[in-house]
Amino acid sequence: MHKKTDTEKRDYFRTSIGCQLSVSSKDMPVLPVTALNVSASGIYCVSSRSIGELTRVELLLRVHDGDEIPARAVVIREEPLSDGSYGLGLFFTKISEDGRNTIIEYTSDLETIG
Repeated sequence: MHKKTDTEKRDYFRTSIGCQLSVSSKDMPVLPVTALNVSASGIYCVSSRSIGELTRVELLLRVHDGDEIPARAVVIREEPLSDGSYGLGLFFTKISEDGRNTIIEYTSDLETIG
């Protein structure tokens, strides 16, 4: 498992990743987004539309040739990007231990980013 250093504030390291992710909330239909990096505590992705900071969302992350990890998250950061899309920082508020462990296993062999 990844361990953090004294200077690292995150509980888990982030890893660049290319995987499928769907986001939805009670006020919007399912929205496919592009996941750019992930950790066992959250994910950063790019969306074609604004969702809004502090919005609670349902996620379905697909890794390992189709392994599906359902989770709940809150949008903790949203930033407009130069191409008109939005960068979204999502913090997991509910994810199974199996799902969290799958993410840790999936990312353990990939390069971590700061």
